[in-house]
Amino acid sequence: MAKAEGFRLLSGESQLTQYLFNTKKNQHYFCKVCGVRAYGVGTETPIGVMYGVNLGCIEDVTEEELSRVPVTYVDGMNDRLAPPAHCSHL
Repeated sequence: MAKAEGFRLLSGESQLTQYLFNTKKNQHYFCKVCGVRAYGVGTETPIGVMYGVNLGCIEDVTEEELSRVPVTYVDGMNDRLAPPAHCSHL
């Protein structure tokens, strides 16, 4: 399944199903039991290959650790990487 620098799926692979939307370029992995989107792999993004992980699916991570995770804003509609002017709704 998915492997990349900085990303390893440690368990639960058998409980995931893959869905490919429209262009079938990006991979979306959903839980077969509850339907939550666990993570996705973007293959054609402005920054190259990108992994989007649902933080609710990660166990034993503290808020302090999460606060140190770098955030890259990707606005695919406008093809830019700048942070949005307003993000309180995110």
